[in-house]
Amino acid sequence: MRHRILDTFTGPFAIIQHDDGSLVTSWLSKSTRHLLDLSRRDPKLLPELARRLMSYFEGEHVDFSDVRTPSGGEFYHRCWNACRRIPRGKTLSYGELAHRAGSADAARAAGQAMRNNPLPIIVPCHRVIGSSGRLHGFGGTCNADAPELNVKTALLRMEGALPPAASRNPADSLFAQAV
Repeated sequence: MRHRILDTFTGPFAIIQHDDGSLVTSWLSKSTRHLLDLSRRDPKLLPELARRLMSYFEGEHVDFSDVRTPSGGEFYHRCWNACRRIPRGKTLSYGELAHRAGSADAARAAGQAMRNNPLPIIVPCHRVIGSSGRLHGFGGTCNADAPELNVKTALLRMEGALPPAASRNPADSLFAQAV
């Protein structure tokens, strides 16, 4: 297993490639750090993917459609594919995502699919929000007061799905500073 760390406005972001070629992307957390401890650092890992991810974090529109949707259960896979079709600058509720994944009454299960998304940004789970329009659930937490929610907010602002913050630096209290 190899990994590469990208320095983004949201904090360090990892690309991890398993020996079988499967990918994981993630902000650094306790569980991600454990994976990195088992992995070899490779600053040249997947240069084209790293370039596109950095372009995304710099505010550019980037197409990740050539990156395979991760393996997972059938419903998770359908949710991840439906999530990938949410356009930049738009959001969808967990219920709408479940409907698009073929199980209209499975909003909570769609939330679990987003929670277990191994490819954030590539599968843009930050674009999925509560039916009330409230932002919650990101980085493995449903705590609305958790610092991880600042990353979701900053990403949606960067994409134009939320109005800009009022004279506040969006990187002041992001996810990477919380772990």
